[in-house]
Amino acid sequence: MGTHGSRERTSLTEILRHGDPQFHQQLQKILTKPDFRVTEDMSQVQRRQKAYDQLVDLINEIGARNVATDLPKLFAVFDQSAVLTPDLIPLISGHYNLSSGSLATLTDPDSAKEYLEDLDDGTSIGVMLLTEYGCGSNIGFMQTTATWDGEGFVLNTPEPLARKFMPSLGISVPRVCVIGARLIDAEGVDQGVHLFAARLRDTNGDPAPGVTITQLGRQQLVVMDNAVISFDNLRVERSAWLSNDLATIDTNGVLTWSDENSRKRAFSSAISQLTVGRLALSSCLTATARASLYIALRYALNRRVPLTSDAKPFMVDIPHVKDTLLTELAGTVARTIYGNAVKTFLAGADLTKRGTVVAVMAAKYFIQEHALATVTDCRLKMAAQGMFSDNRVADYIGICHAAITGEGDTKVLGSVSGRVLAKELGGTPPPEPTLHDPTDPTDRARLLRARTLMIAQEAQPLLSDPALEARLDVIPDSLELAEAYCAEQALQLIDELAEFHPEIAAVRDVFALDQINQHVSWYLTHGLLDIAAVKAVKQHGRGGLLPRAIDHLGVHLPALLDAFDFDDEVLGAPVLSDDLPTAWDSRLRDQHDH
Repeated sequence: MGTHGSRERTSLTEILRHGDPQFHQQLQKILTKPDFRVTEDMSQVQRRQKAYDQLVDLINEIGARNVATDLPKLFAVFDQSAVLTPDLIPLISGHYNLSSGSLATLTDPDSAKEYLEDLDDGTSIGVMLLTEYGCGSNIGFMQTTATWDGEGFVLNTPEPLARKFMPSLGISVPRVCVIGARLIDAEGVDQGVHLFAARLRDTNGDPAPGVTITQLGRQQLVVMDNAVISFDNLRVERSAWLSNDLATIDTNGVLTWSDENSRKRAFSSAISQLTVGRLALSSCLTATARASLYIALRYALNRRVPLTSDAKPFMVDIPHVKDTLLTELAGTVARTIYGNAVKTFLAGADLTKRGTVVAVMAAKYFIQEHALATVTDCRLKMAAQGMFSDNRVADYIGICHAAITGEGDTKVLGSVSGRVLAKELGGTPPPEPTLHDPTDPTDRARLLRARTLMIAQEAQPLLSDPALEARLDVIPDSLELAEAYCAEQALQLIDELAEFHPEIAAVRDVFALDQINQHVSWYLTHGLLDIAAVKAVKQHGRGGLLPRAIDHLGVHLPALLDAFDFDDEVLGAPVLSDDLPTAWDSRLRDQHDH
């Protein structure tokens, strides 16, 4: 997942952007059409409907299947939508990634044709139904059944806990859905979780025979039409089974796996688009973090804080503002670079391979929680200005919460990926404990590497214990390892770029020192730092290594914000204006006129 090419000729903007800049610009124009502007007087019901209207407009402009299978374009759609039209993110995830992506990759063109054509022109809206009351996001334990009946499959919800909770199906528009269910063959054998395509709402938006859809109530953080769905003998054709050529079923209902590995690969195949979706949502959360920092720091650069009658420093010079936002700026740039490397890797990877799945699981944990912390701190540092949707940051919080908990909790994926990493790294002995010099960038990298290997080594006794208690006890180590591994990898990527870009070198120093600062107790107790080194990092005032690195990053702040490539007019946040009162007057008049 390393970076390659002529780095000295690569601009900061090109380093931080992933994908074709012209496609990003096209998306900005599409997503900022005045007809789809959200106004203050809109109800949640109206916003839901407008989001669907805007989704159809986007589909008509760029299509669906070609974007769903072109990962740089798909990631761009997520990033631009999250920043400019957060209401679209839940719909884009279902339509582009989970339904169009699954149908385009997991079945033959003839079987998928009728569904993909409707998804491709917006005649129907796509969504995937996996989670249930009982299993939550642990979808390998779902109970919905798809039973062979001689001609096709019949889907049923065997008990209330098996109801699908909570796909976006509340709005009455035509639907093409990809449904997870346990395939029960003619002999009554449970063949595991498979995917099936079905139209759960007809051309009028009415539920199909055998489908019950109950819309859930109002949500506070995001605008979604979530629903509870159950099945009572919903019939689907045999061709609606998304087998990915891993198995066949004959007219007698006998299922035959293609080879000895097919059954093992069936589940990972069925959820392969979840791997893409995890990274797409991570990418768009990093985009909201960049946008939040751009807005908050631009505001902080202009806003004077009257401390006394004579002293009115800029807000960005207040230590608790500077230290928080610039540290998070470094972390966000680091995660942008790391995330872009994972995205490039994913475009050519086998989505069913364990290494691919684990890499994305770890990245999701590393990226998403930091994005939420960054967006939240930007909102808080903007104080009252941060409360308003007009300044955008408050709306990004909802997107972060929805993405992080969409599969239950990022910590579940973080612990699973950390456990796998611990097994893989267990054979690599950690270095002997020796004191490191945090003033030396090379020693900082060694510290992060040592932390990764030592955590992996310490987890080994618990990994070899099959007891449930040991499996639970290893979770904290697994989470620490996932974070440590990704941070180490991110630092390597940043270091490759730092030689040619002083701004990235400044990011590297803050990111590495902040990682050390967060875990100073760990480094002390493991004999990798001494008290003098800790004091050198954490020294109060601006004399410590980390405060000085933050100050140096501040010198490069304008260049980094410019490299984020945001357009003030497109964002439209009043706090981006040099004349705040006039900007608010104009905004309020504009809202009144609409």
